Amino acid sequence: MRKLLRCLGKVSIRERENSFILQSLAHITSLSRSATLQVMDIGSSSSLLPWRLARLGYKVLAVDIRPYPFNHRNLTFMEADITIFDFFCDHPPVDVVTCVSTLEHIGVGHYGDTMAEKGDQIAVATFHRVLKPDGSLLLTVPFSGKFSQDDFQRIYNPETISKLFATGWRLREDRYYIPKARRNWVLVTQTEALKPYEVYPDSNNACFWFEKI
Repeated sequence: MRKLLRCLGKVSIRERENSFILQSLAHITSLSRSATLQVMDIGSSSSLLPWRLARLGYKVLAVDIRPYPFNHRNLTFMEADITIFDFFCDHPPVDVVTCVSTLEHIGVGHYGDTMAEKGDQIAVATFHRVLKPDGSLLLTVPFSGKFSQDDFQRIYNPETISKLFATGWRLREDRYYIPKARRNWVLVTQTEALKPYEVYPDSNNACFWFEKI
C-alpha cells in the first residue's frame, strides 16, 4: 500500500507541463469573451496535448515539420517551419499559442528543421505576430542557473528568458519544477530551480504564461 501511494504521488515532467497548460487555458477561457478559443500548438508531432485540447472543445491548429498522427473534428494540422518569414501571414490571428518543450530545439536542426542561429528569437517574434492583441503564450523550457546550447537543445536561465521576452510581452505566471526522481517532478521556487540535481544535472523545468502587449 505504501509503495502504491508513493507511485500515485509521483508526476512526470510532461504531466506537469500539460497540467500547467490546461490550468492556464482554463483561466484564459474564464477571462475571454470568445465562445471558443483558437489555439496554435507548436511542435506537436509526438504530443497528445493538441488532441486533448481539441477534445475539450478548443479549436486547435497543430504545427510541426513532422506529421501529426491524431485526428479530431476540432483539430487541424499544418506541416510548417515557423522560422520561415511568411509563416501564417495569410491567416487570422489566434487567441493562444502553446509551445511545450519545443522552443529550445527550434533552429538547432536536431529534428530536421532549418538551421537558424537565432531560431528561438525568430520563434518568439513569430508567436507575437500570430497572436491577437492581449493573446497568450504558454511556454515550457529546460531551465537552470546557466544558459547552454548544443546540437540538441538550449537550456535557458533567467537572463536569457528575460532577454527573449523583454519587448512586447507581460509575464502573467511562472512555475519551476525539479526532479526528485525520473517520474517525480516537484514544484519549487525559481531559486531552487537554478541549482543542479543528481537525476537531471543539466537542467530543471520552467513554465511561463506570457501575454502579448
